[in-house]
Amino acid sequence: MYCNFKGIYAANIVPLKVDKSIDTENLVNHVKEISNVKGIRGLLVNGHAGENFTLSANEQIQVLKIIKESIKKKSLIISGVNFEDPQEAARVANEMLISGANAILIFPPFSWSQGINTKMVYEHHKIISEAIQGPIFIYQSSVNSGYLSYKKETLRELTKLKNIIGIKEGSWNTQSYVDNHKFLKNINQNFLVMASGDEHIYPCFKYASDGSQVSLAAIVPEKIVELITNIENKNFDLAADLDRKLLILSQNIYGKYPPSFATARIKYCLEVLKKIPRGTMRSSISLDNEEKSQLKNSLKSIGMKI
Repeated sequence: MYCNFKGIYAANIVPLKVDKSIDTENLVNHVKEISNVKGIRGLLVNGHAGENFTLSANEQIQVLKIIKESIKKKSLIISGVNFEDPQEAARVANEMLISGANAILIFPPFSWSQGINTKMVYEHHKIISEAIQGPIFIYQSSVNSGYLSYKKETLRELTKLKNIIGIKEGSWNTQSYVDNHKFLKNINQNFLVMASGDEHIYPCFKYASDGSQVSLAAIVPEKIVELITNIENKNFDLAADLDRKLLILSQNIYGKYPPSFATARIKYCLEVLKKIPRGTMRSSISLDNEEKSQLKNSLKSIGMKI
C-alpha cells in the first residue's frame, strides 16, 4: 500500500556552477527553502525544470541523493525518468527508488514527437512498471505538443498497468484537463489526477484536483500554497485576484518563444530573488534584457521584493 501523494509538489531546478557542474551547496539551500514552506507536500526532482534533458543518468542520481540527504523525510520526492530506452529507464528508476525517491514520473521520450501509437506507449510503460517496486505517475504533455499528448485510449491502457497510480496532467488547457479528469476518475476514482499546467492551476483546482507538480512552486512556493488554499476554502475572489497576478509571471516564463528557454527563465527569477547566485544552464541559453525586465516586473506584481 502506497502513501498518500495528494498535495503540492515543487519542480525544483538544479543550480550550476560557472563551469556548469552541479552546485551542491546552492542545490541544498534551494530545496531546503522550498521544503520548509508549510503546505508544500514534496518535490518533483529531475523534471524539465531540473534539466533532465541535459544531465546524465549518474548526475540525476547524484542530484536525487543530495536532495534526499538534505530534506530527509520532510517532503516526498517524485523523480522524473526521461529515457528513450525503456530498459535504461527501468534501471535508472530502480536506482532512484533505492536512492530515496518515493515515486517515479515517466516522461514521454522526445522521439515520440515524431509519431506514436497506443501499443508503443503501453509497452514502454509496461517494461518500466514491471521492473520496479514503487508507485508511478504518467505524464500528459501539452495539447500543443502533438503526439506527446496521449489520447484517451492510450490513457485507458496505461491505467491498467502495475504500479501506475496517477498522472501529472499538463495539458495546459482547462477543458482538456477537465475531460481527462472525468475520464480517468470514471475508470478509477482513486487514480490521482494532478493539475500541472502552471497557467491553469486556478481553473483546474476550482474544478477538482488531487494536487499539482509545478515549477512556479519552486519560485514562489508561498504564493502557490496561498492560491490553492484559497480555492480549497472557497475564497474564490481572493484566489482569482492572486491567479491574475501569477498568470503574468507564468506567461512570461512559459508563453514566450522559444518554450525551451522556460527553465532559463525560472532560474533567472530565482537569481533575481537572490535564491541562487547565478542562472547558469547546462545548454548555452541566454535571455535578452527585455525578457529579463518582463520577468522582474512580473515578480514585483505579486509582491516579491527584488
